[in-house]
Amino acid sequence: MDIYTKEDAKVVVTVNGFDYVGWLESNIQRSIENLASRFTIPVTYIPGQRPNINRQDTIKVRINDTLLVTGIVLSAEPFYRYDDCGIKVEGLSRTGDLVKGSAIYKGGQWRKAKLDQIARDLVAPFKIKVVVETDVGDALPDFSIEHGETVLSALSRAARLRGVLVTTNRLGEVLLTKAGKTKSHGAIVRGQNVISMEGVGSDADRFSTYIGYGQKKSDKEFSESMQQKAVFKDAEITRYLPLIVNADGNAETADMRRLVEHTMRVRRGQSYGLRYRLEGWTFKGKPWEVNTLVPIYDPIAELDGDMWLIAEINEKCDLKDGDVVDILVRPKDAYDTVPIKPRKKKKKSDDSGDLEVLSVK
Repeated sequence: MDIYTKEDAKVVVTVNGFDYVGWLESNIQRSIENLASRFTIPVTYIPGQRPNINRQDTIKVRINDTLLVTGIVLSAEPFYRYDDCGIKVEGLSRTGDLVKGSAIYKGGQWRKAKLDQIARDLVAPFKIKVVVETDVGDALPDFSIEHGETVLSALSRAARLRGVLVTTNRLGEVLLTKAGKTKSHGAIVRGQNVISMEGVGSDADRFSTYIGYGQKKSDKEFSESMQQKAVFKDAEITRYLPLIVNADGNAETADMRRLVEHTMRVRRGQSYGLRYRLEGWTFKGKPWEVNTLVPIYDPIAELDGDMWLIAEINEKCDLKDGDVVDILVRPKDAYDTVPIKPRKKKKKSDDSGDLEVLSVK
């Protein structure tokens, strides 16, 4: 396999109509697990010619011609050491406001609303666009904002009930999508573009049995609610270790099935991971992308073209290591969003455990 590394790559920031390039340090963090992308980039400051970069300015960060982040400047403070003088620019993507901003919506409740509508209502005050790349499923019968929770928290709760992944794109928009819809343009190959590798993760956050509870309101007025219960087992965890998962709002039986199996799959998938450090920021001139499936050829990790999901990317540049990229890959199951179907009970399974669904008055 022909691998090209250490291409001539430059980080470019655009603020107030001006492009700034040419520094020796930078750090750009993008992750499927975080709605906000972050960056720290020192811009050269010639005494008497301060760059026109200020707090709250809109900023775009690119590697070569590829846009990586559209965001806001949070800090633009001067620094110097010896003959090196500059402005340290720190910021995050526009969707970062949804991570810490409170969820506010008239009435605080939706009835029979689809996930994309709930998302648009939640982010509308922030003037952020919602992009839908997948089927968001049926309308949620009943969904309410919890007092004081953030937009991300509310949106994540709703998305889990429909098995949808909530992330962001280069334009700073909210993306409702599935994990690994596209294949990476590159490959990770030991002995060619890999500097180092480290296995990450453990079974610390896995459980043997996932028990979901929710309430389904009866169609008959004044009648009692029906309690929905779904149980899903992780066959790989053999000791007794249960976890109760509560569904908020009006939960249908299918919602409970989806919630408990999704919870098990995500926790299992996130217990495995590999962190690679690669030479250069790009592969054949293009930056790496999160939420893409990348083939890995690494006999130490016992992978021979296996497709793993790029979950996190950290482009770094410093005087010691030059330009490198740290990439965290995980099994696609870590962000499983496949619609769930009831399964028959099996004594042994390499994919899942037993599923039981009950309705109790």
